[in-house]
Amino acid sequence: MRYDAIVIGAGPGGYATAIRIAQKGKKVLVAEKDRVGGECLNYGCIPSKALIELANSIAYLRDMPGMKLDLSPDFEEWQKWKWSMVNKLTGGVETLFKAYGVELRKGSATILDRNTVRIGENELECENLVIATGSVPATIAGFGDVWYNRDILDFKKVPESLVIIGGGYIGIELGTAFSKLGSKVTVVEMMDSILPGVDRDLVSPVERKLKSLGVEVKTSARVKEVTRQGTFTVKLEDGTELNAENVLLTVGRRPNTEGFGLENLKLEMNGRFIKTDSRKATSVQGVYAVGDVSGEPMLAHKAYYDADVAADNICGEERHVEYKAMPFVIYSDPEISYTGTKGEKVSVFPVAANGRSLGMNNSVGTYRVYYDSSGYITGAGLVAPHSSEMISEVSLAVEAGLMGMDLGLTIHPHPTISEGLREAAEASYGKALHFKSGR
Repeated sequence: MRYDAIVIGAGPGGYATAIRIAQKGKKVLVAEKDRVGGECLNYGCIPSKALIELANSIAYLRDMPGMKLDLSPDFEEWQKWKWSMVNKLTGGVETLFKAYGVELRKGSATILDRNTVRIGENELECENLVIATGSVPATIAGFGDVWYNRDILDFKKVPESLVIIGGGYIGIELGTAFSKLGSKVTVVEMMDSILPGVDRDLVSPVERKLKSLGVEVKTSARVKEVTRQGTFTVKLEDGTELNAENVLLTVGRRPNTEGFGLENLKLEMNGRFIKTDSRKATSVQGVYAVGDVSGEPMLAHKAYYDADVAADNICGEERHVEYKAMPFVIYSDPEISYTGTKGEKVSVFPVAANGRSLGMNNSVGTYRVYYDSSGYITGAGLVAPHSSEMISEVSLAVEAGLMGMDLGLTIHPHPTISEGLREAAEASYGKALHFKSGR
């Protein structure tokens, strides 16, 4: 049988591409060697946010004035619940495959040429090939026996002490969560600030919160050696030694381009990534790449977007990517969310002036709306509780070409955290109700 498309990888980029192609009446097959849903649904986005939600809930109740609690979570039971929840999601994807006629083949795929893929003993032919093999954690030689994201999310007992090597978003998210669950957490970051590449105005409130939680942050620090004799010893280049029950290594991810015959296509590469054009097409006709393997940013929602574009082009509908308002979210405390660009001007509204946030016993953070000299919104940076649920409003404003006044005149329900975003937009034309800035 010859397929209209074969997709290698059933993570967010792969399964979304397959479903989109099938929705247009095409014959498509997906090959997956591990679990449907990929890293995101099984080992990353979904389980990590479930853990963060648990840690936030415990900390919320513990820190609320007047509350006296004696919580003893059973993490073996929690792990069972987590996997049952993950299985519902991944099972849902497999159900959609069946509903749309997507053929799923479990097993390792090997690319023989642009039209032929071998899975097991079967050689399958296709008109189009989609590479959606995702990414894997970056490793450091000699740092054996440490935890990576998969290991730490399957923990059965909260470690008494935890050293996290890498102060990027994964390290900060999980470090915050484990601190709230009772671990003594130390974060080691080689750059001069945690969350490198994120605007300092957005990072500062998170640094203050980490300090209040008792998380020790060591920046401009390089790890020389990690050894284990019962417990771990992390030696820094300046001679400092850190001892911990466990060590988590989170120094980034790299695209998964090995072990499935990619070299047989002789594709043009962009460093370690597969180079694609605005149609998500590679340098070889009929071959596409989506998601992490096709370039930064390595985000699940970017993979979903890539999937839509690739599927449309495979089905003969000309479409191009435009990452004009790509939202980024860091599930820290408070959450950091940003989108678009900084623009020429910024208006600010403090979380401490938002009634809903104060009712949640949270006064840390700011709403920052970026706009140009004509008042058009170019982006925003939000450091606030549940800011991840608000940032899409700004992405829409950027995509739609809205002005600060458009958001400011939009009625937001009260009391909500989203009111702070409206007031930040009002501040762009000097009309914030609950805060007088020096504009």
